[in-house]
Amino acid sequence: MQMRKRGVIVGILVIIVCFVIAYIMLSNKKSTNVPIKVLVIFQEDEARILLEKFKQKTGQSYEMIRMSSGEANYQLLVLNQSNIDVVLGGPADLHEQLKNSSKLLKYAPKNSDLIPDSYKDEQKFWTGMYMGPLSIGINTEKWAQDEELKDIPYPLKYEDLLIPQLKGKIDMPNPETSGTGYTLLASLQQERGSDEAISLLYKLQQQSAATNFSGITSAQRLAMGEVTTAISFLGDQLRFTNSGYSILSTIPPQAGWEIGAVSILRSSTNRSSAKQLVDFVLSSDAQTYYMNTAFSIPVEPNIEVNQLLKAVDKDNLLVNYRFDLAAERRDSLLTKWKAIVRDNG
Repeated sequence: MQMRKRGVIVGILVIIVCFVIAYIMLSNKKSTNVPIKVLVIFQEDEARILLEKFKQKTGQSYEMIRMSSGEANYQLLVLNQSNIDVVLGGPADLHEQLKNSSKLLKYAPKNSDLIPDSYKDEQKFWTGMYMGPLSIGINTEKWAQDEELKDIPYPLKYEDLLIPQLKGKIDMPNPETSGTGYTLLASLQQERGSDEAISLLYKLQQQSAATNFSGITSAQRLAMGEVTTAISFLGDQLRFTNSGYSILSTIPPQAGWEIGAVSILRSSTNRSSAKQLVDFVLSSDAQTYYMNTAFSIPVEPNIEVNQLLKAVDKDNLLVNYRFDLAAERRDSLLTKWKAIVRDNG
């Protein structure tokens, strides 16, 4: 009997010890939930909600750093900033540059088999999250109120923006700082060659009221009626159209386009959570949410497209636009661009 009681007591003690060890392990796991550091290259409000959804689903905390594509390029490739886990958004040519500089971790996300090959890196260093074409946006109310413009047809191509009546009434992003601006320059270069591309872009800049740091700024100024027309990504214009602003968007012939990509930096110290985040943003639910807030086209073909995107004519796109060439030629192309601006300034 004494031996049996002693065995029962020992058994209870073992159970208690196991519970204590389990509690300590769970407490340590919770306390080591280091925030994942995410560099975001699209709108902060859109990213914040997306990351909050990720946090609610996984319990993983995060730190968000918002930059334009040009800023990210400088921080990651020139200053070699390494305290980032995931680069979220931004044109694929930036991710190509990061890949070519051996800064990315190879990873095939769970949902990547549903994404067409043209929207992801064949070597699995980055994966497309959304797609968006360049667009000429027109504030139709401001156009109708302008005595010089009201009887003139709306512009359908870039050259239409060069008419004297539009002098000082255009907004466009700076190719040195903006992914939108560089996509415009790189797509023109691939379609027409460097000299003609830079010449046209310089003429457009001379027509412009401002050359902005980012593409969303051009879309904002268009919506507020500070300018009559603007060149930006279609999604940036449609988010204002959806809010009731009078914006007509037209995709010009041979328009450039972006694949907004996501990638993991090799220097990440939180790789497991980074992979979780990449899986999450490429899920159907996350892509549907992003489409309905940012009005970019999801890369997963099975997602029903938002009503505002159904009229998008993809036939006008520069179908053979290559992100690898845009990345490879970035430095030389921007050097030529800056020389033209400097020499004619």
